Amino acid sequence: MKALDNNEKQKYRYPESDWNSYARLFAAVTTSMQLAVYHEACLHLTGKVVDCGCGSAKIAPFLADNEQVSHYTGVDYSAEMVTAAEWVISTLEREQFSVQHCKIEDATGLYDSAVSIQSYYSWPEPLVTLKHIADLLVTGGQFVLASPNPSLSLAKLAKDARKELVAHPDFQAFQDYNLQLAANPQANFISMDDLIKQTQQVGFEVLECHQQHFQGGLNFLVLRKKYS
Repeated sequence: MKALDNNEKQKYRYPESDWNSYARLFAAVTTSMQLAVYHEACLHLTGKVVDCGCGSAKIAPFLADNEQVSHYTGVDYSAEMVTAAEWVISTLEREQFSVQHCKIEDATGLYDSAVSIQSYYSWPEPLVTLKHIADLLVTGGQFVLASPNPSLSLAKLAKDARKELVAHPDFQAFQDYNLQLAANPQANFISMDDLIKQTQQVGFEVLECHQQHFQGGLNFLVLRKKYS
């Protein structure tokens, strides 16, 4: 795995230590609201898939059962998230599933489709990252992008999630850490209109977009790399 130097780490809205500390909790707790996002995202992913800001590769088990997905490559710059992702992938018996430990902007390969869920808000230079994701895709490749908008209320979501996870030993810590991450003044919770404009600037066209997940607090876009 590639180590990130101090200059690279300082560029991020969140230090790597934030994600390293969160990795075990993120891997251990999954809400039905998250599952709904993963299930919808999977409907648009085929062939060789790159997961940008994959965390613990939570979407990988759902892609493993999809015959239309031949490869999965997760990309994350947190060492602990990558360790968790590698463990998840090791349980799937899919030889073509792997993880790259690097910045999204340093990811390599050519892919048929891409996904990025709950990662955009932490990117220091969104246009640079979006442009690199476009470069990773074949022409016509689809990209599922999901990221919070300013109306997101984690307190309300946590209240609902508690109903299903009240007995989970890690739920309270998971909830508290999510609230801590969201409270970061640098978190980029962007409007749908502004997010669409950014994706169009780097060569994507919008196939679908809505805010039906997370009680309206999540922008969900299905994009396609434009044909030249």
